[in-house]
This record gives sequence, structure tokens and C-alpha cells, in this order.
Amino acid sequence: MNRAFFCRIAQILHLVVLSIWLGSVTMSGIVAAIVFPLMRTLEPTLASYPNYEGNHALLAGGLVASRVFFVVDTIQFICAAFALLTCSIMIVTGYHINTIARLLRIMVLCATLALLSYHLFIFMPKLTMTLQGYWDFAAAGDTEQADMFKDRFLASHTAASRLLGTLTITVLINIILAGWTLTAAPKETSTHE
Repeated sequence: MNRAFFCRIAQILHLVVLSIWLGSVTMSGIVAAIVFPLMRTLEPTLASYPNYEGNHALLAGGLVASRVFFVVDTIQFICAAFALLTCSIMIVTGYHINTIARLLRIMVLCATLALLSYHLFIFMPKLTMTLQGYWDFAAAGDTEQADMFKDRFLASHTAASRLLGTLTITVLINIILAGWTLTAAPKETSTHE
């Protein structure tokens, strides 16, 4: 088997990984859009939080959604690692970065990985600590402190939604560029004798 074969396999796997990544991020938004309205409709009272006097529907929705987002973030991390690995294999096995589209593909992938790194390692740890404070104070029956943490979380919610939306768009752009450059003919190089 030659290098071109491995390059082609890496390109196919790269597209598959990007598609799984896009699907997981998109599904997380869909799950949140279903869970929170459903919880408001059900008006639950959580037995695990008997002394919490705040909104149990928001608490329940947050507990469910946070687990979904944790799984999605794990999938994103794995997909990002494989996207980087397959892209590296492509370059090592002969994928030439000799067109603007191919260069743009690499640049957009790097930007997406940087954005995901910010999301996973800077933004989410702070948000998770805020959520944990909310749940801990709610479990202890300290409604006032729990609602302070809840309000902090809600203040960050718009930024979190924009961040996930931007990640979704950049992964989609990666897929489009990967598909475009999969069949794009390389730029002719002039040879001077």
C-alpha cells in the first residue's frame, strides 16, 4: 500500500470525525431546547432538595442538561484529537497544502481547536464551579445562596450558548472545507528548466 492510500483513508476518517463532532454539538443544543421547557411544564419537586424553595424545574433541567453537556464535551475532545491526528497523517502521507482552500482548511481547523480549548479548559471549569455551588446550596436548603449561584450561571448562559453556537458553525465550516478540498485538484506548479 502506498502513501496516497493512507492519505485517502485519513481524509475519510477526518470527515467522519468532524461529522460526529458536529452531530454531538448540535444534539446538545436540541436536548437543552427540549429538557428545560419540559421541566417547566412538569413542575417537578425534587425529593433530593426538600428544603430548597427555588425553582425545582430549572434545577432538574440543569442537572439533566449538565450531564448531557459533559458527555458532549468528552465527545468534542476525542473528536478534536482525532481530527488533529488524521490531519497530521494526511500531511505526512502527501496531502499538499498548495492551494488557498487547503491552507484555509488547516487554519480553520486550528482556530476551531483553539476555540474548543478555550471552551473546555477556561470557560467550562468556571461555569461548572458555579453550577456545583448552586446544587450544593440547594441541597443544603440555603435558597438565598443557591439562587445567587443560579443567577451567576444564568448571567453566563448567553456566552455559553454563543460559544457552543460558534463551535457548531466552525465545525460545519471544517466539514465543508474538508469536502471541498477532498476532490480539489492541486494548484499547478511551474517548472523552470
